[in-house]
Amino acid sequence: MLPLIAKRSFHVTAAAKLAKMSIIGTIGTDLVPQETSNGKKFVKYSVAVNNKNKNGEQVTSWFNVAVFNDKQIDYMTKYLGKGVKVYVEADATNTPYEKEGIKTYSFMLFQNNIEALKYPKSQDESS
Repeated sequence: MLPLIAKRSFHVTAAAKLAKMSIIGTIGTDLVPQETSNGKKFVKYSVAVNNKNKNGEQVTSWFNVAVFNDKQIDYMTKYLGKGVKVYVEADATNTPYEKEGIKTYSFMLFQNNIEALKYPKSQDESS
């Protein structure tokens, strides 16, 4: 007979909603700081992720990303830009809205972290 194992007690909390994504792709838009109506600074940009489909053809998926962290915004606008390959960790949201009476969804990533992976060659370097 197996010995009795002490019962473990633990606290159970309600499950948190979790939707996180990590993507590696190329910044496809200029990084222009903007402000919300209450004065909070943010940057909205897009990232292109290239994959191959089952026929070997390249397919590009575009992701809309927003960042509200002031330190990340300062870093991004100073050192990153269109054409830089990046790794982005983000929270994903899919928000419903109505457009012309049709229910549609807006998929958006809210950046938690970004890391530059590769800078494009400048014209000086390529010659």
